[in-house]
Amino acid sequence: MHDLRSKGSCRRHEEMRKAVYIPLLLLIVLVVPVSSHGGKLYKWTDEKGVVHFSDRRPEDPEKITGGVEERDLEESPKTNPPPEPAKQTSGARSPIEHAANCTFTIRSTGKIGTGFLLTSTGLAATCRHVVEEIQAPTAVLHDQTEFPLHVIATSQKYDLALVQVLGPAGLPFLSLRDAEDMAPGDRLFAIGTSLGLQSTVTDGVFTGFRKIGRAEERWIQFSAPVNQGNSGGPLLDLQGQVIGVVSMKVLLINGTPVAGVGFAVPSASFLEEFQYMIR
Repeated sequence: MHDLRSKGSCRRHEEMRKAVYIPLLLLIVLVVPVSSHGGKLYKWTDEKGVVHFSDRRPEDPEKITGGVEERDLEESPKTNPPPEPAKQTSGARSPIEHAANCTFTIRSTGKIGTGFLLTSTGLAATCRHVVEEIQAPTAVLHDQTEFPLHVIATSQKYDLALVQVLGPAGLPFLSLRDAEDMAPGDRLFAIGTSLGLQSTVTDGVFTGFRKIGRAEERWIQFSAPVNQGNSGGPLLDLQGQVIGVVSMKVLLINGTPVAGVGFAVPSASFLEEFQYMIR
């Protein structure tokens, strides 16, 4: 969770920036620059079960299982559909409980954050600042099982990252929706590892889209309480669909404490960066 503190103007303060490195368990960092221009994207799974994305074919075909999937990168797609509808688990009694089941803790020595599943095979979303400058992060799922977390790609434009939980198939997952038709006052929910407490659910309302400082990107402003550890968690509507990825909040303005002013990266921005990798 980023905090915004202001003495006349807001400035951004990243959460828990000091990362303590631990012995390497599994680190296969493949940062794919996502381009809006035409080209090819290749996807394959290696012998260890790790999914890879690249603009080049794999150099060692003997270590690939299941073949290589080839996609065309289209220029300026008109629509950004989610990869598949959300899978409602039988144990969930509501869309928000299902969302909590799809949310996990990202843990490394000296740093903690949140992520949420986007596919049944473990592809997931989080914030860039949660996974940068750390080694061998671990995903702690809602049932407290732990799996290595592989960073697939990070966005240079937004505070976003695409990661993969190296766990079993058949995981519950969430779907993304555009927030453009949200109205001020619409109810929202934030789920995350708030202050280290996994699957903490808070609620609030949608305020609108904002630009912070001179930055061009738009943020979703919301009122649900969030704290350190919420970064990378989903911001959800009443149906449990993700409208944004929680990133930061305003903490102080001119020395006065501020509550209920949080910001999330819109889901549309996530699809803009990573849609070819999760389809």
